[in-house]
Amino acid sequence: MIHRSIGARARAIALTLALLAGASLSPAAALAWGTAGHTLISRLAAEKLPAQLPAFVRSPAAIAEIAALGPEEDNIKGAGESWDADHDAGHFLDVGDDGSVAGVVRLNALPDSMAAYADALANASTTPYRVGYVPYTIMDGFERVRKDFAYWRVDAYMAQHAHTAVARQRFSAARALRETLTLRDLGDWGHFVADGSQPLHITIHYNGWGRYPNPHGYTRRHIHAYFESTFVDRYAKAAAVAARIPAYSAGAPGHLLSQGEIAAMVGTYLQGTASAVDPLYALYQSGDFQRGSARAVAFTDEQLARGATMYRNLIALAWQNSLYESVDYPPIPVRDVLAGRVTPSRPI
Repeated sequence: MIHRSIGARARAIALTLALLAGASLSPAAALAWGTAGHTLISRLAAEKLPAQLPAFVRSPAAIAEIAALGPEEDNIKGAGESWDADHDAGHFLDVGDDGSVAGVVRLNALPDSMAAYADALANASTTPYRVGYVPYTIMDGFERVRKDFAYWRVDAYMAQHAHTAVARQRFSAARALRETLTLRDLGDWGHFVADGSQPLHITIHYNGWGRYPNPHGYTRRHIHAYFESTFVDRYAKAAAVAARIPAYSAGAPGHLLSQGEIAAMVGTYLQGTASAVDPLYALYQSGDFQRGSARAVAFTDEQLARGATMYRNLIALAWQNSLYESVDYPPIPVRDVLAGRVTPSRPI
């Protein structure tokens, strides 16, 4: 509930994390990175956020909430036929050995929207619901959180600078609500960013090599759950993964990112993930995964770190870029509000 005290909220989150830490997923029940992997990626990303972000996303309670929400999009699988049919394909992308999706969409030239992506796939007689659409769950999440931050900037400013006490109180309440919504949106979005770093989510060889040309004789065994859950649960350590996350250093663009710029960032990220598919199968073929070798552990830590790094970077970029967003309708530029040029009428 929105009106719970911070102490009660933090205790509830801590209990959730304790339950997650004690959970033991069987390979059949494991999903995406698995509970441990998703929680780890989300928590490390939140812990590594730069200091210029608002305190409400960097507090211990916020970090715990973001971490606890990491597995949520897998937890709600099986909610119903409509939900699963609409959302399951948002966790993956079937990239072929030629680097394309269905031979018609390349990661370095992703269409700007889900609608345009669906139109492109129609030329190959397929749909996003068959071959996956995780680039668009990542893009959608970025845009939503960027808008969340834009509203927070305005509400926080007006809570201090509105002309009447009543207006300041109303904007203060709106800011508190926006913080709750933003943490929820952040936590949910992180799941899909993390999915984008799991090599077996960005390939047609998602659970064994399958009946495709196989010059290296890679396994056709179902290794998906083994890699992302059994192996991660046994060998991935937070400190080792955290050591692979570089300090945040991305520059802030002085304009609202275009759809093409966002798509290019996501495409580059997923290209990096797709390039790890062959090394993953080679490590399994050599027995490194089965032995828990240092090479296999380092490979896995690197993929988890890539997910946490990308998630951290996108959160920070969404905050920086929200300065160039607009709020309300008709749209009011955030910068005009912060400069005192416009006074929004919301909230009523």
